[in-house]
Amino acid sequence: MRKTLTLLLFILSITLYAQNPGSLREIDKLFESIDPSGPGVAVAIEMDGKLIYNKAFGLANLESNTPITNATIFECGSVSKQFVAASILLLAKEGKLSLSDDVRKYIPELPKYGATITVDMLLAHTSGLKDWGALYALTGWPRGSRLYTQELGYDIIFKQKSLNFPSGTQYSYSNSNYMLLSLIIERLSKLTLDQFSKKYFFEPMGMFHSQWRENHRTIVKGRATAYTMSNEEYLLNMPFENLHGPGGLLTTTADLLKWNSLFIDSSILGEKYSLNRIEPRLTNEGVSIGYAAGLRIDTLGLYKEIAHSGATGGYRSWLAWYPAKKLSVVLLSNYAKMVPKSYGEKIANILLDNPPVKKESPAHRERVRKNVEKIDIEPYLGQYYSEEVETTYLLRRRGNRIELYRKAGDLILLNHVKESTFTSVGGITYQFEKNSRGEVTGFKASLSRANNVPFKKVK
Repeated sequence: MRKTLTLLLFILSITLYAQNPGSLREIDKLFESIDPSGPGVAVAIEMDGKLIYNKAFGLANLESNTPITNATIFECGSVSKQFVAASILLLAKEGKLSLSDDVRKYIPELPKYGATITVDMLLAHTSGLKDWGALYALTGWPRGSRLYTQELGYDIIFKQKSLNFPSGTQYSYSNSNYMLLSLIIERLSKLTLDQFSKKYFFEPMGMFHSQWRENHRTIVKGRATAYTMSNEEYLLNMPFENLHGPGGLLTTTADLLKWNSLFIDSSILGEKYSLNRIEPRLTNEGVSIGYAAGLRIDTLGLYKEIAHSGATGGYRSWLAWYPAKKLSVVLLSNYAKMVPKSYGEKIANILLDNPPVKKESPAHRERVRKNVEKIDIEPYLGQYYSEEVETTYLLRRRGNRIELYRKAGDLILLNHVKESTFTSVGGITYQFEKNSRGEVTGFKASLSRANNVPFKKVK
């Protein structure tokens, strides 16, 4: 039966290719540069309910020379978020929750921050919650450097005494939002996220090759191994996290095409929540943020684009829907240096017949003169501790600069920007605070997705 189905799909693909050879040859050319002896990508395209392109390039495993096929399983990173969002909307449809509910109704462990954080703010990334991965990066152990579990993710989220901004006032992408949404699903349904997804989505939709990675050591037959490259050498880059919700979905291109059928079939979510799923959210002031329920709402040329990208370990992904042409584009890759969104949008431009994008001349960049202001670094030296990330920093002198010591082998030079503000590699800013006597009492560290994490000076 399976061989017969595969043959029919192949015949259909050949027939459609004959009908539109020019566009499909252009798509083929996009992937000519992929090293056939290295990691690669699986690509599937569906237009108006018909599969028009279904190819794979490169190897799923470099040690065994196993090629990527259209049935290869990949981890899809943040493309996973729309599955969590759809689960929340299904619970809302069934009356188990309201999107306007205070999150603390279901997660009382979350601290009170003054203004209410609603379930919908988690969906839209307007909660102000700091990203759990960015917080752990401040400890010197960023994602990919140690094993993280679901419980460790919750632990550091619940330790935070402040938000990045007042809830509902801004958009800031944070994986912590979808960690908490997963917890709500599991508490209300009394099922694991994997069990819930299989019962209400995967099995009814025929997505039999999809599952959540709840244990990174589980054997998954047919899964591609993820890689990166360093010094012109391929290296393993597998996720070893036991977290799911913000990412962690294992799937195939065929299953993701089936998932996109939710855009035209409202039988599971109902019409109200099918529309809610793609409705761009607003801030409290009514400003659109271009993000809906785990989906980015944008335009590509003349057409509306509903899409999301994903990255975890060395896996990369892109899943897009263009409603005007009923076009689905999905790419799944096992190579960290692959940018599926770029390929995906080039594919869409070809099939949508968008006008070519004009290349703008590079904008003139003014040279910024480095701040050479000399300051007395002595008041800044000493030991600092943060309760919220449970980490100690030691600031000491190195010549005329400040060196930050965090753990063995972890030495970071601080660059003075102005007054009591310093920066370091990784885009981290350190804003030092002083008391009325001018004594340094601590600092607040800020980086992408986590602002103003407090450190107090230890006397």
